[in-house]
Amino acid sequence: MSKKVKTLLVKLLVLALALIVADLAGGLVLKYLFNKQRSGKYFTTSHAIKDGKEQVLIFGNSHAAQHFDAPLMAKTLSKSVFNFGNQGQSLLYTYPLVKSVLSRYQPELIILNLDYNELRYDPTDYERLAILLPYYHVNPVIDSTISLIPDRAALKAKSHLYRYNSTLGYILLNTYGHSFGKSMESLGYDPVEGDMCAGTVNREEADRGKIAFDKNKIDYLIKLISFIQSKQVKLLITTTPLMEYDSNKKEVYREKLLQLLTKMNVNYLDYGSSAEFRGKCELFHDTSHLNAMGAALWTKTLLNDLPKYFDQF
Repeated sequence: MSKKVKTLLVKLLVLALALIVADLAGGLVLKYLFNKQRSGKYFTTSHAIKDGKEQVLIFGNSHAAQHFDAPLMAKTLSKSVFNFGNQGQSLLYTYPLVKSVLSRYQPELIILNLDYNELRYDPTDYERLAILLPYYHVNPVIDSTISLIPDRAALKAKSHLYRYNSTLGYILLNTYGHSFGKSMESLGYDPVEGDMCAGTVNREEADRGKIAFDKNKIDYLIKLISFIQSKQVKLLITTTPLMEYDSNKKEVYREKLLQLLTKMNVNYLDYGSSAEFRGKCELFHDTSHLNAMGAALWTKTLLNDLPKYFDQF
């Protein structure tokens, strides 16, 4: 081997080592800053995966985050409560969170909020699992879920910097610009203001496209229910109120969901098409999200119904 080739190989080796060190050092700095967040979606995710130990837990998407007034629940029940709902997420996200929680301790009650179309296939749900990248190698179930993210994200996650490359804005916002929503003060609850009567918010775009079920979501839901039941933790599935309910668009998904929940003998509180809330613009931020006043009413409704399912509540 010539001297020039040896020199080149040495330089390449030094460069490779420098990149590895830079990646590791940069990742450690970002991880330190990441863990200083005290509000936001990463804060609630971290609380579920690492250290949450509340008695009553709520999981789901934005309808969980914005509809379940956790402080009101804690005050009424005289129990510790936390809302782990996160905007835009699905069962694919909820599954590893619940598994992580139940690997640490046994809560008294888990409330899992599911939309009627929860079992629908939506490729965006897989892309949004990128929220879990900072938790790569925290536990096997997180890593398994990360493997579902498109574009070989699991392979890219071997880079420490890659895991945090889209979190810097959130880190700055939720460390130095602490918010009430999705914090310990709000117990994870993320209230929104504004109502449909004033026309401050546009209606949500209706679901379009052909009917398609997601086999992964169905499998995750079955496994999740079985796992919770095996841990002897009380489970309540809910569907929160909608201002407008179009049965033609949602009924196929709703029937499949209801069939599965009935088969697995799960308590299901369905208010999705409730006349008590339907059409009441003053309670809604948009056609499917309750505002803070609507969330308080829904939470009181839920609390009144809990004793029908569980004696100690």
